[in-house]
Amino acid sequence: MFSCTSIWAVVLRYMLMLRHDLNFVLGTLYWPLLDIVTWGFLGSWIAQSQAVEFHNYESVALLGILLWQVVGRGCNIICLTFCEELWANNIVNLFSLPLRIGEWMCGIVLFNAIMMFIMSLICMLIVSLLYNISIWYIVSTFLIFLPPLFFSSIWIGFTCLSIVATLGRRAAELGFALAWLLLPFSGAYYPIEILPFWGQIISNYLPMSYIFQGMRKYVIYQQDPTIYLIKGYVLSICYAISAVIFFIYCFNRSKQKGLARLMH
Repeated sequence: MFSCTSIWAVVLRYMLMLRHDLNFVLGTLYWPLLDIVTWGFLGSWIAQSQAVEFHNYESVALLGILLWQVVGRGCNIICLTFCEELWANNIVNLFSLPLRIGEWMCGIVLFNAIMMFIMSLICMLIVSLLYNISIWYIVSTFLIFLPPLFFSSIWIGFTCLSIVATLGRRAAELGFALAWLLLPFSGAYYPIEILPFWGQIISNYLPMSYIFQGMRKYVIYQQDPTIYLIKGYVLSICYAISAVIFFIYCFNRSKQKGLARLMH
């Protein structure tokens, strides 16, 4: 059985880190707010078009930005927790404690959920101040599509961790970049139909693409997004389970070879 005390200790360890590293807080909030301002006003301009496909585009653009942060920033937060231990040369000390890898993983997922809640709340308040959109509409729609995207942040995050746990500190940048490499094929800011054929094939295997398709259908055409949500849930949960198992395998293999090698 996992210890709730150990899991909460992991959460507190990274929460306390925020007090000593303002760059972490800035990185979590700065880029989402920049996206909201830049792409949000672009959406406002496009929404002035009378074309049907641009109906409610402002809402679509802002929801796409907010929902993508759950995936992109969530993945980065998960990856950053492990990398922080490498950069601080603390990875050996951490796992010398009576701390199971499963407890640490539960702790960083909970930490990710807390950070995503804070970031999403602040971003939605900014949206309500800058744009003529009801905050209740934003919140209610956001919550419909949030859960499968949170699962997506988990599978991408632990896939990144598998890379870092295998290759060490030198692979950290690749881990951080993985989520953003998937962004063009996720359809967060535009329909995947505009992608080339090979790009659409990649999109068909990404749960995020179904969620963002469902969100656009729901907001623009008021269509029921259930079928898209089901596809997104099934793929994201299956991927999350596979990514967690793969990370445990990679971590245990690195532990056998010596975790100290990851810091070089």
